[in-house]
Amino acid sequence: MSHLPDFESLPILPRTHAHTTHLQQPTDAPPPARCKQQLSAARLLQTALPCLQWLKDYDWRACLRDDLLAGATVGVMVVPQSVSFAAMARLPSSFGLYTSLAPIFAYAIWGSSRQLAVGPVALVSLLLSEGLHHIVPAADAITNPNLPEDPAAQRAYNHAAIQVSLLVAVIYLLLGAARLGFLTDLLSRPIISSFLTAGAVIISLSQVKYLVGYEIPHENRVHLMLYHLAKGLHSLRWAELLMGLCWITTLFAIKRLAARSKRLSWLGAMGPITVTLLSISSVWLGHLHERAGIRVVGKMVGGLPPVTVGWWAPVHSLPRMLVTAASISMVSLLEAISIARAIAFKHGDTISPTQELFGLGFANLAGAAFGGYPSTGSFARSFVAENAGAKSGIAAVVAACIVGLTLLFLTPVFQLMPMNALAAIVIAGVLGLIDPGKAVSLFRVSKADFAVWLVCCLVALFVGVDWGLACGVGTALLILLYRTAFPDVAVLEQVPHSHAFRPCEWDSEVHGLKGLLILRVSGPICFANAEYIKERLAWHEVHASDMHSVPIRCVVLDLSAVSHMDTSGLDAMRDWRLEFGTRGMHLQLASPNSHVSPLLRRSGLWDAIGQEHVHAHLHEAVECARHLLGRAASTDFEQG
Repeated sequence: MSHLPDFESLPILPRTHAHTTHLQQPTDAPPPARCKQQLSAARLLQTALPCLQWLKDYDWRACLRDDLLAGATVGVMVVPQSVSFAAMARLPSSFGLYTSLAPIFAYAIWGSSRQLAVGPVALVSLLLSEGLHHIVPAADAITNPNLPEDPAAQRAYNHAAIQVSLLVAVIYLLLGAARLGFLTDLLSRPIISSFLTAGAVIISLSQVKYLVGYEIPHENRVHLMLYHLAKGLHSLRWAELLMGLCWITTLFAIKRLAARSKRLSWLGAMGPITVTLLSISSVWLGHLHERAGIRVVGKMVGGLPPVTVGWWAPVHSLPRMLVTAASISMVSLLEAISIARAIAFKHGDTISPTQELFGLGFANLAGAAFGGYPSTGSFARSFVAENAGAKSGIAAVVAACIVGLTLLFLTPVFQLMPMNALAAIVIAGVLGLIDPGKAVSLFRVSKADFAVWLVCCLVALFVGVDWGLACGVGTALLILLYRTAFPDVAVLEQVPHSHAFRPCEWDSEVHGLKGLLILRVSGPICFANAEYIKERLAWHEVHASDMHSVPIRCVVLDLSAVSHMDTSGLDAMRDWRLEFGTRGMHLQLASPNSHVSPLLRRSGLWDAIGQEHVHAHLHEAVECARHLLGRAASTDFEQG
């Protein structure tokens, strides 16, 4: 980050003729209009290509070494993960590597996060597999994408995956062009936690078939997955199970060792590549794929990605593809934004959700053009990159170069990688997303948020992950609507010897003066709650009159917690004023904010109530009400 110079420490140069002559040369500087045009063009270019901003500020001497090391660390991690996630998506292994190549370069150019590691991830692979299962008729026949029994079905499936990636890119770019990045704020943290927990459970169960050694029908509902798993236990292959458990144990041992010491934290990224090398070596040395029947990746296409623009058309089952692309887009954006914000917070950076839409849009467009399926930010790889010292997108480019070298020279080696090792890498990677502690915390703090978490999780587990996300969002919106329709209307009392006020219970002495009612509405006053607020006002008035055996003569309405009023809310307040007036009651308004005050003025309520009865502070409104009550009491006394 560049720093401004300390101008006070700079030497003051003598005013010589040479300096004066130089300052008076009008031809040495462009005209002001031309300067503005150049500045606008530069800003426009930096907006279109965010990478220019960090490249301009990049300290090559101080940061390049860190970026090279971080990129190499992520590179050795992304290769086995990409192969594993491609198998989960029921795509050839090379497609996973393609997804870790072109999209990384595109995001480095257009993304706003310097440490986000874009590429294939488990959750998107699961959603793609589930979505294409209903789109491609022969998807059930796909058991080994690298050696398909039905090449035509696999080819149709591959084409559909590319088309979904294109649709995801189009959705992102359209949302970015409309500046709708704020939509990411509609997904609450309970929904994120619940969805990731359910997704991790389903992903883990979907990989168990590679550990037990027998085929399980494609399912995404937990109870059916467990049923089919138990039904085929008589076909259990112990060699596959023991080998897979060995790799899972190795991965967790390396992860635990890395967590014990800061000096060993670099080991955290070495788990997948370690298991990859050990598993390939064991299969090659022991000929386990021939002697013990251990399933391996098999034939794997090498070389740089093909150009797949020709696969974009024709599109079959467009409505279903749009549904799949929409669910993947939502989950991908959710995952990428949450990771990018977490890392940016640690470094004091800022993330632009709208720019992230463009970054992910161009990343998926590049993937669709060069053999990649939908991609997004990876939790594990992003935090490994950040912990390894990544300073910019150069680290991601280095990781992509390692993927490219693997495609060019190392694909024959990966053909002997056992499927149980791929499953172990996936399971070990997603188990960290399961967060039951979050549910316990939500239950203690907020039952409503816990309800959102529970609905999202249960529906995702037993109906489907896309339905789980939709029901989670729907439940959160229903709770928000309920809170809007039934806001808190609290009675306030003044704290003794101060200008502060606090909510009170009816069994306490709520006011210093009988006949005065102080109320605060917490929320907007709008069409959804105007009648409810009116009912609460009437209830509090009757209750206060009964408690003190004195009719209410003055109502002070604290508007400090009212964020907005629509025309229905304004009409309701006008009705309250008229009703109070006919009953000889006074209405005082206090603390309207900068959004509510103009509405009161434009609607005429400000003048109708009277400027002297609208106060900037609550204590002023209460003092005015007390003065009115005192004057009314003296008038009653004189009349008496």
